[in-house]
Parts: sequence; C-alpha cells; structure tokens
Amino acid sequence: MKKTYYKNLEILRKKIEKYKNFSSDNISKLIKKRKSLQKKETMISKRCSIQNLKNWRMDKGKIYHKSNQFFSVEGVKVKNARREVKKWDQLIFNQPHGGLLAFVVRETKKYGIEFLLCLRSEPGDKNIKFCPSFSATKSNMNRAHGGKRTDLYEIIIKKKGAKIIAKSAQNEEGARFWRKRNENWLVQLKDPHNKLTKKENFVWANIWQIKRLCLEECMINPYVKTILFMI
Repeated sequence: MKKTYYKNLEILRKKIEKYKNFSSDNISKLIKKRKSLQKKETMISKRCSIQNLKNWRMDKGKIYHKSNQFFSVEGVKVKNARREVKKWDQLIFNQPHGGLLAFVVRETKKYGIEFLLCLRSEPGDKNIKFCPSFSATKSNMNRAHGGKRTDLYEIIIKKKGAKIIAKSAQNEEGARFWRKRNENWLVQLKDPHNKLTKKENFVWANIWQIKRLCLEECMINPYVKTILFMI
C-alpha cells in the first residue's frame, strides 16, 4: 500500500473518532429498509443441469462461458503433507482477472463519516444483504453479460466527483478459487449528496452501525468486513 493511502486512512480514523460522540449505532432504519426491499425482491434462482444453461459450455475438462470471460470451473490435484489428507482431487474456480470491491465514503456536518451500503441479493442466497457500494469483476465492468453497467461505475471507475483514498489487493479464499485476488478500495465523494448514490437500494451508515449489523445473523456480506478492516 502506498504511503499516501496510509496517511489518508489515519486521517479517516481520526475523523471517525471525532464524530463518535454524536454518531448513533441505531440500526432500526437500516433493518426497516432491508425488510422493505426484501418484500419487493424479484430474483428467482433454481438449480438445473449444466447442459440447460445458456452460453455456458462443458468441454476440454472444464466448465466455461462461451465468451471465455467470467470464470471457469476446473479440476486440480493437490498434495500437502501438512493437511488432514495428504493428497486429494477437487473442483476449483478459475477467475484470473479477479474483482473490484469498493466502499463510497462521505463526510457531512450532521452525520460525520458514513459508508454507502448496497442492499442486494445473490443467486445462491434468497436473502438481501448489506454489501459494499460496488462489487464487480472485470467481465461485469466490460458488460460481457450484455446488460447494464454496475451501479456507481461513473464514481468508482471514472472517478467522477470522487477520489481513491485507499486501496489494497487481497487474495480470495484459496480453497475455492485458483490464485484469485480482489482489489479493495475506499473512494471519497467530493459532493456528499451525489445524485448517483440516491437509488432505492443504497443506504448510508456509520462505522458503529455497520458493527452492530455484524452482530445480526445473515445480514452482512463478508466483503464489507474485508474492506473496512483497512480502517
């Protein structure tokens, strides 16, 4: 990590402490917001055979997307004398370009330092979670799926009205991913009321509220903790 980022993080920590006395850890509004969006949730996921998946192929010993983007599922043979089993075979995800995870940060006189949480569900989980402001792989950002750009693309990638105050690359969980790394960013807004952050599935929260959410069951996406651990 660059020295500038260390300095920026120290400034951010001091500001968080400065506002601590009047920063509430009440999460009732956040919980209410989540329940409201959960009632409107329209995602439907059902398990099916690989042969019935559109644009996905199973060939040459692996499963992959026809664009050769996103990820592939491959086999690995493992040897490790220090583990419970000395050798084994398993499937593993190969996503060489990794992902980008970011929190948008703002400072206001009324609420101090806040982080923008994104409320969303994932295909393998029916429950809406509090997630980082921005989560995307390079394939998503390149719109390999043929859909829309990830929300906040203009702020995070184009840096419109914002600046990176810290970033750090971290390895993904190695039991499931083949040498994958994610970039973790903190991006501060110049205008704390940027209109791009006003979508229904976004909500601002301070660090104390996020800590409280971590005590609730099945509400926080694990990447929230990964990014904010920099602070």
